Amino acid sequence: MANSFGVPVQAIWVAFTEEKGWHGGTDHAQGSVEHLHYMDQATILMAGKTAEELFGCPAHETAWRKDLGQISVLLNANRIPEDEHWVRISEARERALSILETSRNKALKLIDRLVECGRVERPEFVRFMNGETS
Repeated sequence: MANSFGVPVQAIWVAFTEEKGWHGGTDHAQGSVEHLHYMDQATILMAGKTAEELFGCPAHETAWRKDLGQISVLLNANRIPEDEHWVRISEARERALSILETSRNKALKLIDRLVECGRVERPEFVRFMNGETS
């Protein structure tokens, strides 16, 4: 998702542990998303939960709670009233869903690769995003 907003992705990863089940993340440079509009940042944070739902691969609930907490902090920092938070979260989810659906084939190939090796570094990630799979 970060890549869709021009944020350079250093790596993407998934792991399975007894404690957390499936979980994963995206590594990008510290401070590389702060220049984005707060709704773009919220959309990036919503991507994990939205992908879980879209691709039918639920992750550990604490991952979602952490992302939700970060969205709340972001919305508060931008002076969004609390009674509007769920509306903004829903908007971010819809934006994430649209981006994921548009990139569905690339995402599925990337998911297959992540299941195979657990981590994809920037050069291989860029090839996937450019539609190259070899």
